[in-house]
Amino acid sequence: MQSAENLSPKICYTAVGVLIHEGKVLLVKHKKLGIWLNPGGHIEANELPYQAAEREFFEETGVKVRAVNAPNNQVPLLLSNCTTEDDTQYLPAPILVNLHWVCRENYELRMSLGAAYQPAAPWKRGCEQHLGFVYILEPMGGLTFVQDETETDGIGWFTLQELKNLETKESIRKEVEYAFECIRVGS
Repeated sequence: MQSAENLSPKICYTAVGVLIHEGKVLLVKHKKLGIWLNPGGHIEANELPYQAAEREFFEETGVKVRAVNAPNNQVPLLLSNCTTEDDTQYLPAPILVNLHWVCRENYELRMSLGAAYQPAAPWKRGCEQHLGFVYILEPMGGLTFVQDETETDGIGWFTLQELKNLETKESIRKEVEYAFECIRVGS
């Protein structure tokens, strides 16, 4: 008999960054998925989610960024990234957190085979679901990007209008639209 823990999908933690500049968002075309999305990836051991978003964004685009609170976030921006007298550190908050399937087929196969299951996941970590943290980013310098050709088939700046015609998932489109709205609120 399987334990309740074994019945749950295997969840990996990920973080992505949304960089909007002059009415355009910087997106990459994911090589394996074949769709446009925000740069991001797995959170490494001893790494905070916002740090993973910054690191992954730089690795995939060559653009140095930092995560910031959205203008409509109620956390005072003064407290972000600083230590108070009681050693509490306030960090940039994600604008969204989502849970999505990465490989439902592996989960269903694992459930049907039980103890006989041998992972053959196409994903390097055997993730079945991702818990993703979405951050607003700002550039730390220039905006010249460099495509990471090992992971992406394209990179570019897109307006909201252009986003409507891009090959992507509706959930990603909604995340980017929400990020634009978060930025607009602070303008």
